[in-house]
Amino acid sequence: MAYSFYNVNSVNKLEELMKFALFKAKTLGFDVFNSLDVMENSMFLNELKFGPGDGFLHYYLYNWGIEGNRLEPGQIGKINV
Repeated sequence: MAYSFYNVNSVNKLEELMKFALFKAKTLGFDVFNSLDVMENSMFLNELKFGPGDGFLHYYLYNWGIEGNRLEPGQIGKINV
């Protein structure tokens, strides 16, 4: 999962910067790209077809395997240390 929150660009348009970031994220194998609607991000979010979120932050676990067992969603937790 790739994230874009605060962006600074002095040469190209912000939309061009984000198109490059999306392309780079795809070539690096990311399948999700998140961005917040802060600062001037609204200038490119609609144009680049970003969909609005639900207001909740979700954590996704990819390629996790537990030998012989299957975990149900209620059995998974996240601990901040």
